[in-house]
Amino acid sequence: MSRPLIGVPGMWSSSVHGLRFDGVAVAVQVLRSIAAAGGEPVVMFPGSTDGSPDSITAQLARFDAVVLPGGADVSPALYGAEPDEHYWPADYEGQDGFEAGIITGCIEAGVPLLAICRGLQLLNVGRGGTLVQHLAPGPVQHKDALHAVEVAPGSLLASVIGAQPAEVSSYHHQAVGALGEGLRVTATAPDGVVEALEVPGVPLLAVQWHPEDTAATNPADHALFEWVVGAARQRRGRLDRDSAAGGTALAEAGVL
Repeated sequence: MSRPLIGVPGMWSSSVHGLRFDGVAVAVQVLRSIAAAGGEPVVMFPGSTDGSPDSITAQLARFDAVVLPGGADVSPALYGAEPDEHYWPADYEGQDGFEAGIITGCIEAGVPLLAICRGLQLLNVGRGGTLVQHLAPGPVQHKDALHAVEVAPGSLLASVIGAQPAEVSSYHHQAVGALGEGLRVTATAPDGVVEALEVPGVPLLAVQWHPEDTAATNPADHALFEWVVGAARQRRGRLDRDSAAGGTALAEAGVL
């Protein structure tokens, strides 16, 4: 089987070094981590869909799984708040809707999804939750730091990286506030900040940290990318078998 195709939503940026005009950016470490786990990363262009469910479904149909990377702040308007002085918006006003649609589409279609940092926050907001717009200084440093997380036993996350406490690379100033509907918290930092979310029964892992930062040296972070690539491979195999079975049934019925 060829490498499964892993869609990676790009972030539309008004300035990219080396380009005269705006561009679409994805962290190289995210792409490298997917490739190192056996997947073929493909950047998804935010402007290639009008945001409608049909157009997002058509785009997702090309991929075996999705990795949703970190990026700018989620618009507070999505959870009924006004932006504070720390708000760092996306350059493209359609970015939130594009990525939120991908999350919903993945859940509905059973497309495996690994959501990182901003991706976890969008998942929570999309299900009616809120965000803490700026974390006050405290005992745990969450921006550009390493810290421990406690993983919930029996969770999908625990089955992937183990249930023991893990050290993660953190780079965020916002966090989950009120929890969205149907979400399970499966990891927390020592100060109580939510570090992982799951949707029971859905092939989805959402983490607040950046596993791509240390995936080359940290087996637990590499395992997250191995999980999404492995789930993608399994899904492709299942769809191929279903397609072959459907073709055989049609042939036996004399349709083909």
